[in-house]
Amino acid sequence: MAKKKKEQCPFCGDWFTYLSRHKCKVQARIENKEDEKSATERRIERIGERKKLLTRNLRKEETKILEIIDRKGNLFFFELVEIVKLDRNRLEEIIELLALQSKIKVKRELRNASWSKHIFAIEDLEKQISVKEIKVDQSKLNWIWWQFGRQPCFICPYTEQCSDDNPDVCNPHHCPLLTKWIEASLEGIEYIVNFEEILQKTNKK
Repeated sequence: MAKKKKEQCPFCGDWFTYLSRHKCKVQARIENKEDEKSATERRIERIGERKKLLTRNLRKEETKILEIIDRKGNLFFFELVEIVKLDRNRLEEIIELLALQSKIKVKRELRNASWSKHIFAIEDLEKQISVKEIKVDQSKLNWIWWQFGRQPCFICPYTEQCSDDNPDVCNPHHCPLLTKWIEASLEGIEYIVNFEEILQKTNKK
């Protein structure tokens, strides 16, 4: 009976009578590296796709879902499924896209002994807030004070001395000027202070 001809492993180069039984370590290492490389490439592709989703325009179906959420204000995912009558997987994709683009907010909440997505609309503040242009005369030394609701810290004459080591005049823990400003703000009245008068009284002491 003729001997079976040996076969050479293309990975390690050794010869075997039964090559099919050979478990080549070199082959295993090479294939593992190829798997790692493909996994990295897939991860890069997923990141690229996610970036595209962040900037792409909404499609008609996605815009319709967003309009429903904006109209409702907030609702659970299972409620949205009943309203739109759309495949759950497709709806999941749309919700994920809208959340990714910061058009809605999604929180997982326990509902009827099971976890469900609670979907919230994000109000369009640009439509609700009107911006009024105000001309500022920066030639006046106290323009910052007027711009920021007369908060005394902006033009306080004791700014350089305001510290924990200076308990005699004003410090971060005790400031009568700031206290009066807070009280006036809470009462909704105009805060008025005469720093020149305060400085004169201080210098006389």
